[in-house]
Amino acid sequence: MRSGRRWLVGLVWLGVTAGVSLVGVELAVRALGLAPPLPNQYAMFVKDPILPHKPRPGSVIEGRSLTDEFDFRYAHNSLGWRGADVPPVKPPGTFRILGLGDSFTYGAGVDVAETYLARLEQRLNARGPGHPRVEVVNAGIPSFFPETERLLLEHYGLPLEPDLVVVGFVANDVIDTHLGVEAIEVLPDGRIVTTHGARLLAELGPGMLTLYEHWHTFRIPVRRWLTARIANERPVRPEEVFREGGFHEEAWREVERQYDRMVETTRAHWASFVLVYLPQQGPWDEAAGYPAARLRAWAGRAGVPFVDVLAAMRASPEAERLYWPEDRHPRAAGHAIIADALFQTLTMGELVP
Repeated sequence: MRSGRRWLVGLVWLGVTAGVSLVGVELAVRALGLAPPLPNQYAMFVKDPILPHKPRPGSVIEGRSLTDEFDFRYAHNSLGWRGADVPPVKPPGTFRILGLGDSFTYGAGVDVAETYLARLEQRLNARGPGHPRVEVVNAGIPSFFPETERLLLEHYGLPLEPDLVVVGFVANDVIDTHLGVEAIEVLPDGRIVTTHGARLLAELGPGMLTLYEHWHTFRIPVRRWLTARIANERPVRPEEVFREGGFHEEAWREVERQYDRMVETTRAHWASFVLVYLPQQGPWDEAAGYPAARLRAWAGRAGVPFVDVLAAMRASPEAERLYWPEDRHPRAAGHAIIADALFQTLTMGELVP
């Protein structure tokens, strides 16, 4: 009897010790920031009948970046885009520009007034008398790429009667095109994750996603497992984006096909089209110029203006301050350079009256 009681006490003591140890390890992991962080900048998304995801209309989200580099506040209008509401009927005498792109265009890491599209609108409207009022609509959405941008243009952008459509290209658009339009999934709490990653988590069994979100120690081995599985089952080779005929050549061709369709659509609605190359953070070696060269060749065949921002970024005396070093999105200074390059092209080419 006493032996059984001692065994039970020992078992309870072992359980308490294990529990305290787990709590101690969890507290240490949290204090040292060892666990992979969960995204909090992109936690306000909803599904859409046409688009794979978009910011929740009317939502506001604010916080601190995962890299601890900046505070953010993202407010969305009734369409789910950054900025003020857009009148569905274009006001008389207004020249309307629609901006499409991903998180670079959306303006992750900067205030809405600091985005290159907002700066462009300000500069165009500061030209003085003799020019129409210009309205620039920012329809950039994080994790978008040419196919999803085309869908947005066709179903939500063209009804706004834009006179000019400006599309921002980032090299990771090729990777996103390779992964496909169904690669992102919206979780019930509004965060977006890779669909493949969500399916792999589901393979672990019920409740694993909850554990993954709230138990930091558990998150470390699971993230390593997820990364290895995804790399094996959905391989990408980012360096191959910067050379012709590489692993992502078919994705490059699909990017060009999507742009062909966008140009055809905008012309059918009496609007102009401009493509802008938005370079990702340097250092910019010789290979960094490949996307610009390829897009310039496509633009020549399509007969549309092309704006290459890479040269201006390289020439900037503030090159080290153009991007957030860890987050890797453009800072306000980077957006200013993009806006200036766009302004020069649009005004010198008389694309904006």
